[in-house]
Amino acid sequence: MIISPAIHIIRVSLTVTLCLTLLFPTMAVESGKNIRAGAQAQPDKGVQAVKIRLTSKGYEPKSFTLKRDVLARVTFVRETNETCGTEIVIQEYGIRKPLPPNRPVTVEFTPNKAGEFQFACGMGMLRGKIVVQ
Repeated sequence: MIISPAIHIIRVSLTVTLCLTLLFPTMAVESGKNIRAGAQAQPDKGVQAVKIRLTSKGYEPKSFTLKRDVLARVTFVRETNETCGTEIVIQEYGIRKPLPPNRPVTVEFTPNKAGEFQFACGMGMLRGKIVVQ
């Protein structure tokens, strides 16, 4: 049987997608997820996900809310070189990580007490707030 090139490409593409989904199910789920920037963490299977952009105006959003005792996965993306935000510091959780330009940096922690906590650049000039309920 002769298969047209278009059908062959579709068949190969579906086969590759199916194989990747079976071999790496988490990757398929993660890549399909839309982690949006916002003031409220988006819960997914017991994990809270938040995306924070660092622009020339500072952190966007400047604050977000997390639920207590639920794993938080916060992704920071530095989109500018015009600020001193070359690292992220969340002192309450002992987190200090470099923020290379235009590369997502994800920090994971479990907020274990309610309250308001600061995140900042390494110099403390750019600041944001985590509200844990």
